[in-house]
Amino acid sequence: MDGECVYCGAIGPITRDHVPPKGIFSEPRPDNLITVPACSQCHNSDVSKDDEYFRLILQVREEIHKHPDALKSYPALLRSLTRPQKAGMMNAFLKSIFLADLVTPSGIFIKKQLAIQTDMNRLRKVVTRILKGLFYYHREYRLPDGYDALVFDERSVQEWPPANLAEFSKNFIQPLLAHDGVTLGNNVFTYRFGFNKSDLNTTCWIFEFYGQARFLGLTLPPEK
Repeated sequence: MDGECVYCGAIGPITRDHVPPKGIFSEPRPDNLITVPACSQCHNSDVSKDDEYFRLILQVREEIHKHPDALKSYPALLRSLTRPQKAGMMNAFLKSIFLADLVTPSGIFIKKQLAIQTDMNRLRKVVTRILKGLFYYHREYRLPDGYDALVFDERSVQEWPPANLAEFSKNFIQPLLAHDGVTLGNNVFTYRFGFNKSDLNTTCWIFEFYGQARFLGLTLPPEK
């Protein structure tokens, strides 16, 4: 079937891409998962590897690993990682584990604990794809060329200048959080979004995975 890719705009044969990746849901998966049209170039094996990495990093987070869907997914996740063709991913994951200091907010040392050196660029790449996919799902057209899709994880948002963060939180983040979001699965994925009434392509999104991990997404004209 031919159509337009929501990511690059190419016209031609398309497949259906799940947003968010279906792998973050345990089986049996929800029957209301969202799919969008994507070309083979934008929906390839490298994308699948990023999706697997995204699921792995989220599900081993301390505040997430006991989530019911994460617990149900572990057997399949472990089987996947022990396959010979996944040796590279397993070795990279093991090498990313290190001992880190656990300290109080005031800087007092508590203990040593295992931590994972995370490639946040790969995580943001997956969330950027989710942002573009959900924009298409709700707008029924792809994000216009010339608009930027920006994604921030919790840490990078906290690094904004305090005045900017306080103003943005008051005007955008808190109003969005005050409303119920759209939830898929057993609290596996929830999203909220709002838009600029004078420019419907300028949007703000909050993505939440497993009730814990949050990302902020923005679509903006380049001059913004």
